[in-house]
Amino acid sequence: MPATLIGLIWLAYFIFRKWKFRKYLALLGFVCFIVFTNDFLANSFLKAWQTEPANLGKIKAQNYTYGVLLTGMTNTLKEPKDRVYFNQNADRLLQSMMLFEQGIIDTLYISGGGATALRKDLQESRVLLSYLESINFPIEKVIIEDQSRNTVESARFASDFISKQRKILLITSASHMPRAMGCFAKEDFNVVAYPAVYFTNDELISLSMFLPSYEALLKWTILFKEWMGYSAYWLAGYL
Repeated sequence: MPATLIGLIWLAYFIFRKWKFRKYLALLGFVCFIVFTNDFLANSFLKAWQTEPANLGKIKAQNYTYGVLLTGMTNTLKEPKDRVYFNQNADRLLQSMMLFEQGIIDTLYISGGGATALRKDLQESRVLLSYLESINFPIEKVIIEDQSRNTVESARFASDFISKQRKILLITSASHMPRAMGCFAKEDFNVVAYPAVYFTNDELISLSMFLPSYEALLKWTILFKEWMGYSAYWLAGYL
């Protein structure tokens, strides 16, 4: 990750005091700091990678039996357990609920386990189901898959619940969508992307975008994670 990379470079600068090229480590660390905290660069690269927003008009013109929601939006380890704690990816669920309420999808299919070795009861899809129950969402229109541990398994296990002949609407983060679409296409699903969770902005260039910021570091971290994930999936033949 970018922050780790910067830290390791500067740590090497202090450790290798007698190395004749030591000064280049300091320069490299400074350059990496400038690049990875530059919001203009981070915003531009992340926008180029992520999937563009779906055309809602075209989406509404078609009916989808299933909206497939990928998990990764709650903190299942937080106490007390009488509520659901959401993170920044909660937009996935909010967009899914909007699509259901507008009649664009008939059934919400939630895919994701995420249980830990010590707690087998922490499947995130079940946590989300309990939240939907608490707000009186029509549970008879919800299907959960609680065994998958990653996007590959989400795509594979979906065939146990959904016919591959049906067109499905895939809902996940815009930065994660290229990898998710590849996995579902690999399993021969007829899938349409509905990306959510955008960390980028479309405002005009401003001076503040060139000042060091932690938001830029966050965007680069998301981008690095997806680049590495996509590359690993491609090498493994999952895409």
